[in-house]
Amino acid sequence: MKIAQVNNYYYLRGGSERVMYDDREALIAAGHEVVPFAPRDERNLPAASDAYFPVVTDYAQASGTGVFKAAANIVYSPAVGRAFAAFLDDFRPDLIHCHNIYGRLTTAVLDQASRAGIPAVLTVHDLKLVCPAYIGLRQGSPCMLCKDGGYWRCLRYRCHKQNAAASLVYTIEAYFNRLASKYDAVERFLCPSHFIREALIDAGIPAERLVYHPNALNPQHYVPNYEPGDYVLYAGRLSAEKGILTLLDAVERAGIPLRIAGTGPLYSVFRARIANRKSQVQMEGYCSGKRLTDLYRQAAFTVVPSEWYENAPMSALESFAYGKPVLASRIGGKPELVIEGESGRLFAPGNVENLTSIARSMWANRDELATMGKRARALVEKNYAQEKRLTNMLDTYRNVCGIAAPTAQSGM
Repeated sequence: MKIAQVNNYYYLRGGSERVMYDDREALIAAGHEVVPFAPRDERNLPAASDAYFPVVTDYAQASGTGVFKAAANIVYSPAVGRAFAAFLDDFRPDLIHCHNIYGRLTTAVLDQASRAGIPAVLTVHDLKLVCPAYIGLRQGSPCMLCKDGGYWRCLRYRCHKQNAAASLVYTIEAYFNRLASKYDAVERFLCPSHFIREALIDAGIPAERLVYHPNALNPQHYVPNYEPGDYVLYAGRLSAEKGILTLLDAVERAGIPLRIAGTGPLYSVFRARIANRKSQVQMEGYCSGKRLTDLYRQAAFTVVPSEWYENAPMSALESFAYGKPVLASRIGGKPELVIEGESGRLFAPGNVENLTSIARSMWANRDELATMGKRARALVEKNYAQEKRLTNMLDTYRNVCGIAAPTAQSGM
């Protein structure tokens, strides 16, 4: 099959890009052709199709009258639509697989797919189809009010970055896409968690258009170390919704060493706090490759303390693959991954006392950590291996394209 992968970014910006790249690698290895479409960016990976990549103005960098044009293009970009139409005319894919398209590529790509008669699927990486601001937070607290279609609340509560103008743009975008039925062009929504699938059903999307499609990785690429190390690890973005402030309070109370791998808008705040308190917290900055691997393998366990409806964090699966249990907040899709007492432990999101108590208990029971680490690794191999995800994805592709599944004799 020929598959067009469509995403706002074609460089490793976060977990959704990681998922997309892993899918691309698995599809190519299985004999399929995959070509990307994304906005132009100097950080992009090399791509034969980059001549078709459109220029997308960053709203945050626009000035003067350009702000209004940039805001309009967040809602819907005709220029992106034209670029994607040219891309489709040349490549002629059998199917379009969208990832994150809102705010940059916009639903203009779905319109062009529909006009060309090419089926589209979309991986639901976050709550954008339910929440205009996509993270499901209202004034710092978890919120799902807008799933009834009352997107005005985004503006009322300034849900996007606590900024009225930005919240207005996202509110208009949500109403435009809903009233114009832009997402009707999507044949199947691929849901990485049961949580996100149920949220979309509550928002009115028919269950038959929703496919449970969990994130995955290749366990063979990870060498586990079941021996608990001498610190706990947080690996991810440093922002308020990730619950890092709660985590810092807890580990300082518990007296447990913590290493933080990642960067983000609150990096300098955390660094200053750590320096002033002389705590056992060590900032590692952005990490990848062998450095990140070593941090995982030498940890006692990892912590995913987010206080928003996180969908299906790849950091939890990576921790499992390295043989490390996860201590996670009981919110969003994480309780589907972290099975209490089996692959880790769960705590009440934002509750410093609860997190402190459970972290102390885990830290003190080294044998239990090793046992949970082995169970976590087995869980990845059974339920979250890339091979299983690829089979599910190809079944969905064939279903929307009306292609019969191959027989054992015919192969892929």
